[in-house]
Amino acid sequence: MTALIAAGAAIGGGALTGVFTLAAAKRQAAAAWAAGERQAAAAWEAGRQQAAAAWDAGQLQATAQLDVARRALTEQTLANQRAVRRAAYVTYLSRTDGAQRALAAWQSAIGTTEETPRRQEYDAAVSAVAETLNVVRLEGPDAERAGPARSA
Repeated sequence: MTALIAAGAAIGGGALTGVFTLAAAKRQAAAAWAAGERQAAAAWEAGRQQAAAAWDAGQLQATAQLDVARRALTEQTLANQRAVRRAAYVTYLSRTDGAQRALAAWQSAIGTTEETPRRQEYDAAVSAVAETLNVVRLEGPDAERAGPARSA
């Protein structure tokens, strides 16, 4: 009988120890689950913040690149405008010089048989200067384009 009581006590003690062990394991599992959930939530939030920061950085970079492109385009446009104006001015000055030479040739031919052809050359040169002056007015500075040409 002693053996039976000892065996029953051992089984009861084992069962009681098993119940306490199971309860402790459940508490440990619940605590581990809660810690895992907190860790996952923290990782999720860190990832969300990192993604938001990357998005913001990407937007800033895109804005900066657009600004650089706008500036480059503006500078290129201004350079092209200067080149067109320079070409118009050079052509105007060249034709003005040609008209002055034609005037000198006509004046030196007055009273000779070359007077009429030299006068016609001068008239053509003055017409070319007038046409070129219109281009200068179109391509010239804003003040020149806005108002009528002033003559001296």
